[in-house]
Amino acid sequence: MTGERAVAERAEGLGGSFTYCTLGEPVELDAILTGEDLPAFAALGGILFHMSTTQPMPPGQLDAGRFHVGEVNGTRVWMIYRPDLDWLKSPDAALTLTFARSIAQEFPNDRHLVFAPARYVSQRLLDAEGLAVEFVPLPFALYRVERG
Repeated sequence: MTGERAVAERAEGLGGSFTYCTLGEPVELDAILTGEDLPAFAALGGILFHMSTTQPMPPGQLDAGRFHVGEVNGTRVWMIYRPDLDWLKSPDAALTLTFARSIAQEFPNDRHLVFAPARYVSQRLLDAEGLAVEFVPLPFALYRVERG
């Protein structure tokens, strides 16, 4: 069919919409579970943001240095993560009271979901301080290497 003929045969639409999406690098579960390949911050952050908010990750909000993934409708998603197994096993990869206080002070009107491999503060203490911060554990498989 030539281009001119295709245009001539085109009918009006039904009033729907079309969304075009580009996909990033695949996140392979098997590679994560074996520890051979940890996803980049943006790749894992995008998946967790969507899973926790049912919204796509907003462009321009990602800041891996601050562990910030993004914000939508008053919910901020944070992910204490680096694609480095040794770092993920270290105390630096845990949610602390200091980190919780700092994000709650910076964004006092928002709810905060913090994905991390570990935490050094209880939800009871976060609630007692009036911090709208909730710990969400990263799967243990992300930072544990299976040894045979």
